Amino acid sequence: MDFKISHQKTAIRTLLKVLLMIVVIFTINSWPSIKQSLEGKTPPLEYWLDHSFKLSNILLIAGFGAYFYYKDLTDQKALIQQQKEIEQ
Repeated sequence: MDFKISHQKTAIRTLLKVLLMIVVIFTINSWPSIKQSLEGKTPPLEYWLDHSFKLSNILLIAGFGAYFYYKDLTDQKALIQQQKEIEQ
């Protein structure tokens, strides 16, 4: 039996995790603005963007994205290795 690593599935899973992380980071960084919006005092859009998309957040997202991709690849390789050992 031929076992292959699915890079496409790994990339899609990584993208979904990164998108979820972006939503969480944006929500955490914008929480004071979100609270003001709920009270009817909407801050300008540039204020939201200045406080949410910082270089440190972008580096954090890129770093975790790379980690998620690497982790998924190593998990797939380990699973393939286990399947090969079971077949033998």
